[in-house]
Amino acid sequence: MSRIKSFFFTAFLLSVSLFYFSACSEKGEVNSPNQMNFESPQFAVLDFSDVLNGVEDATLENEMTFSNSLFSYSFMNNPSGMTPGNPGMRGNPWMERFDFGKHLGLFFRGMNLTEEQRISIKELMAGFHESLKPLVKEFRDSNAEIIIKANADRKVIADQVKAGTLTRQEAGVLIKELNEATRESIKNNPKSLEIKAQMCESKALLFEEIAKLLTVDQLTKWNERILRIPDPCR
Repeated sequence: MSRIKSFFFTAFLLSVSLFYFSACSEKGEVNSPNQMNFESPQFAVLDFSDVLNGVEDATLENEMTFSNSLFSYSFMNNPSGMTPGNPGMRGNPWMERFDFGKHLGLFFRGMNLTEEQRISIKELMAGFHESLKPLVKEFRDSNAEIIIKANADRKVIADQVKAGTLTRQEAGVLIKELNEATRESIKNNPKSLEIKAQMCESKALLFEEIAKLLTVDQLTKWNERILRIPDPCR
């Protein structure tokens, strides 16, 4: 009988413990560093190359447009994360071109960070993206007229194909030239260059603040890492 009582008492304690842990988790009172999702898009460092890649090329069938997932910033809500080869990124041109050397979560995961460091870095990344959101929107708005003109030119080419005065092969060459010329116009737009400078400032500040949180050994790895990150600001 004593064994049975002991068994039920142990089971009772276990159930109470599980209930307590579950309740605390729901209230956010349990904050294990292992719960941090380093695959989250939050740890991706966006820069000027990404907004350029967010301009999707025109085709004979489709107009040139701005990627909705980037310019609405909805990519941050991707439940499957943001990792190389992630199926959720297929069919999204700017994400397919994203250089994962700029995804800091994949680096931080192996840095043996303390819980305090993890929380602080997560806050810094959140602040970085908040600073970028208006710049990304401004980039889209500042180049909207350039895109409108490009689509008008695309329509002329498409109409010539329909009329039979231009072959699809000839039109394909013209569309490619149109895409390249439009990208150059966007890239060299004075407003785009202003936005690029502000994005560079935001990234530089992010990297400086992260460096302040690291130990000597971590800082050595960090400095080596950032030198390998493609940087349109250099």
